[in-house]
Amino acid sequence: MKAFFLFLSVLTSLLGFIYYYSTFRLISGLSLNGPLVTVILFGVGALVLLVPLTYALSRISKREKTQTFFAYVTFTNFGFFSILFTLVLLMDLLRLVDLGIVTHYSQVLFSALLHFGFPIDGVTEVKNFSYAFVTIVVATALSSLGFFNAHVRLRYKRVSIPIKDLHPDLNGFKIVQISDVHIGATIKEKFLKRVVTRINLQNPDVVVITGDLVDGPVSTLKQHLKPLADIQSKYGTFYVTGNHEYYSGVLSWLPEIQNLGVKILLNQNQILNIGNAKLLMAGVTDLAAGKIIKSHQTNPKRAMEGGENCDYKILLAHQPNSIYEASAVGFQLQISGHTHGGQFFPGNLLIYFAQKFVSGLHKYKDSLIYVSRGTGYWGPPFRLGAPSEISILDLKSI
Repeated sequence: MKAFFLFLSVLTSLLGFIYYYSTFRLISGLSLNGPLVTVILFGVGALVLLVPLTYALSRISKREKTQTFFAYVTFTNFGFFSILFTLVLLMDLLRLVDLGIVTHYSQVLFSALLHFGFPIDGVTEVKNFSYAFVTIVVATALSSLGFFNAHVRLRYKRVSIPIKDLHPDLNGFKIVQISDVHIGATIKEKFLKRVVTRINLQNPDVVVITGDLVDGPVSTLKQHLKPLADIQSKYGTFYVTGNHEYYSGVLSWLPEIQNLGVKILLNQNQILNIGNAKLLMAGVTDLAAGKIIKSHQTNPKRAMEGGENCDYKILLAHQPNSIYEASAVGFQLQISGHTHGGQFFPGNLLIYFAQKFVSGLHKYKDSLIYVSRGTGYWGPPFRLGAPSEISILDLKSI
């Protein structure tokens, strides 16, 4: 509990800095003063305090609609101010490195405003106003687009997996992957129904769920997983845990997921007979799982046991960084998620500092790794520069 309160305190303090820095810089740029400034500052303070309030409600309130409302308000503001803060920093940089375009525009605008009698002190004030106004407009536009992308645009991502000397009976084998759905405060059954409908339209040979399926307790969210029971595939649905399952009571979730007809792979495998070919479908627990539940320590070597002689060996692993061990024990393809592709600006740029394999198909030594940008989202309900996806992976002989 102490660790949770420490996390919440640090997060609230950080957001407070981001929110207020952005607000003060824009107030200065817009030359605002008087009671309006006081109202704005109180409003921003209320948005900051919504963060601990929302987390508290998620633990004590039994009203799902109340939790959802506060989560949407809080995380939407979080996303908006993340984008705004980045643009404000860019605005400050442009002030220092004036390319002349804004100065010229400001001189023209100043003359026009002066002609119409506006009480403007000079070109500098007009320039500062222009920077601040454009920053707010762009942040609002990007946030709106990000919100639309997260809720409306759910696209297929089709990828051919080129494999040398692939067994003929595995050529064209279709795997549909979903990852990082994050059923939780703002993603519910309705969204998952859409996902399942789109999965079934592809007539997959196999469906894989590569972690972070849920983001909250079983007691309030289990009914939202019901659509998983409607997934249709020739050889079944396979699932591995992500880091968020371990924050959400993983041991309570596993039987619920299994009861929906999903096969769980915890450092385990299943051999699929595809014609005369044998396909190894293996899965490992999340890389961080062992720190929370010792018996769940990730173990690709154990996941391989009994499948060494299969014609093709696939590992499901939530985090891309599992590829280093997976490749060493002989897995030929790893399917992962976790990164969200950075999810939204500026995260879609910063993610490359933290992850080597961010999205798409990559080669590592003798192995391939495919990383999904995720099907849902976490936190801010935004997708910007990193669209969500239902991945369709076709094994192709070359």
